Amino acid sequence: MAAEKPVQSLMPVAGQRYAVLLGGAIVILTTTVPYLTMVNVFLFAGIFLAGTIALHQTILRFQVPMSYRDAFFLGCLVGLAGGVVSEGITFLLMEFFNYRPGTESLAIVINWVTDMAKGKPELQEQVKALVEAEKLALSPVSLSFTDILMNMLFSGAFYAPIAGLGGAYAVLRLKRKASRG
Repeated sequence: MAAEKPVQSLMPVAGQRYAVLLGGAIVILTTTVPYLTMVNVFLFAGIFLAGTIALHQTILRFQVPMSYRDAFFLGCLVGLAGGVVSEGITFLLMEFFNYRPGTESLAIVINWVTDMAKGKPELQEQVKALVEAEKLALSPVSLSFTDILMNMLFSGAFYAPIAGLGGAYAVLRLKRKASRG
């Protein structure tokens, strides 16, 4: 019985660049645009979708078969680039426009939880903690250059595997679609 030869990815550099730019743009949109940040409340769905959409569109555009491992790796690059640039844009928004992305989404979630907890005294401590967290989130912040670099590194490292899973999911979806004919 012959072993099946694994599919080697021949994704050109232009395809990799396309995936990173498309996915990075989606990460930036879902992490900085008001109310669109709500997508990431659901287990970072915006980051996962960035990897999925970027790899799906790249594979279809460049017609290159990819293994799950290669798609995961390229998705990780999408998440890393998107996270780094997103933190840079967040810093600029905070510095020049006094806007911190995600605060309106936090307010919506806190209002929802507060409404749900009405008449339930056992949840009042958690509600108080959330209201305190909102006050902290809305307070002015001064970041040093080191803080900005650490935020970029952390976000990139955190978003990378989530977008990578999205990329692998895109390959799974395309392979299932191809097997159905």
